Amino acid sequence: MNKILVILSSAHQLDLADGQRLETGFFLNELGVPAQHLAEAGYQLELANPRGNRPAMDASSDDASFFGNDERRYQRTRAFVQQLPGLNQPKTFAQVLSQGLDDYAGLFVPGGHAPMADLLMDPQLGQILRHFHQHFKPTAMICHGPAAALSAQFDPIGFISAIKEGREVPAQDWIYANYSMTVFSNIEERVAELKMPAKLQFHIESALKSAGAKMDVAWIPMQSKVVRDRELITGQNPASDQELAKQFLEMLVARHPAGARER
Repeated sequence: MNKILVILSSAHQLDLADGQRLETGFFLNELGVPAQHLAEAGYQLELANPRGNRPAMDASSDDASFFGNDERRYQRTRAFVQQLPGLNQPKTFAQVLSQGLDDYAGLFVPGGHAPMADLLMDPQLGQILRHFHQHFKPTAMICHGPAAALSAQFDPIGFISAIKEGREVPAQDWIYANYSMTVFSNIEERVAELKMPAKLQFHIESALKSAGAKMDVAWIPMQSKVVRDRELITGQNPASDQELAKQFLEMLVARHPAGARER
């Protein structure tokens, strides 16, 4: 039980409110920092996304400022991510499901806006998340990664369509209903939108709240915030990378003390 399923988006762009598009992908530190912690603890990382294409990195995250302006740590993490096995050709969700999920100890979803383009409506991802939920396997999501949680309901496509139309509707048969969680907050999103070509079609904090989550966000933007509820652990923003990694590892080791190994 030393395998971790890392869920990434296949999207390289996100549709905005007025028909413009945002170039996007995974955030470097949100993938790299937790992944490094997991690898150094002896966990094997297996990457998957909807189409099996190479995921994009959000260019705005390719910056030492997300590493405390520590150029050495930034370059080390960047090199680690670029060399991740499976990055060029991740497994598809269909392949993951066909090969079975029993051997995975946990699941991790990094952020960047890309999950808002595809993961939140992917029914196969919903099946995957249901397995981890039913078997109480540690499930970590950071920043916009918790958008993926919305896939694990009866009709995620219909739910997101309603949200885009401005209708607040509860999710049907959602496995994370009444879970406490955090995510990139509405306040943080409004600040981020100032640098975008146009506003987002919706904010993910509001969407999760509408679905039935108990949102717990830090009101001061870009402060580390991590929330644990049952098998789910969520981090609010890029600043939460270290704390999320630490607590996720604690959950994994508590569940399977022999799962990690020293390298």
